[in-house]
Amino acid sequence: MTSVVEHKVHGGTQNPAPQDWVPFEWDEPRLGTQVHGEIAIFRPNGTGGSLQAGFWRTGPTSPGANADGSHTLVYSSPLGDELAAVIEGSATVTVNATGERFELVPGSVLSHPKGLEVTWEIRSPYFKKYCVIWNGSEPTANPPQNLRVHNVNDNPAEWVDYHFTEPAEGPQVAGELFFISEGGSTGTFLSGIWRSGKGIAGTDVAPDGTLTTPYTGTLGDETILLLAGEVEVTETDSGRVTNYGAGDVIGLNSGQHITWVSKGPFTKKLWVITKDRLPE
Repeated sequence: MTSVVEHKVHGGTQNPAPQDWVPFEWDEPRLGTQVHGEIAIFRPNGTGGSLQAGFWRTGPTSPGANADGSHTLVYSSPLGDELAAVIEGSATVTVNATGERFELVPGSVLSHPKGLEVTWEIRSPYFKKYCVIWNGSEPTANPPQNLRVHNVNDNPAEWVDYHFTEPAEGPQVAGELFFISEGGSTGTFLSGIWRSGKGIAGTDVAPDGTLTTPYTGTLGDETILLLAGEVEVTETDSGRVTNYGAGDVIGLNSGQHITWVSKGPFTKKLWVITKDRLPE
């Protein structure tokens, strides 16, 4: 996939139009060409590497599925590292080399390293996941080898205030976060949960919990599943304003200046940051 700089915020919902869904076809290294389920892409590229994000689904009428909507498939994520969040349905995922099994339910977040072969056993009648697939040009020295499962409702003991430096505005504090993944097979591949609101750190937080912050994504492109709350994004160059609600997806481009407003009292997101170069 050819990556291009698009100085426009990507966006979408969990319910793409019927014509946006197409059969998901890929070449599985051990098995050859596979066609399973359907995919709808809302983000086809980033400013570097190969980045795509959207939704995958299966049900009784989907390619490769059984008549009751259950579905079994082998998948090694050959297109790149994948972070996926279950939206609807449930499944068992088994690592073929070790037999290790993971149960996935709505809210489960799966980190799948490129090249790790697993078997998906999806229960009827329907399943849908949000997914971000990333492949950069620079391999990392010690890439992850294991499948990992988290949940969007995880609440570790320590959330870390998010400190960063804006090129024009200087040091900023915007909400707090924890990491799900701090590296991938190639380039920069970071993911985690972030939140803002009443009582949470921020350079510009109103009494009602609304957080306003300038942002250019200096760490890389950011792809977001908004888990809770409402967000307004203003693109500085064009003045374009877009509003998002819980369940929506947002794609921010590295180097593009925006103003991000998380409306009070609370906002929460699942984020993935990617960059073609290795983390600095």
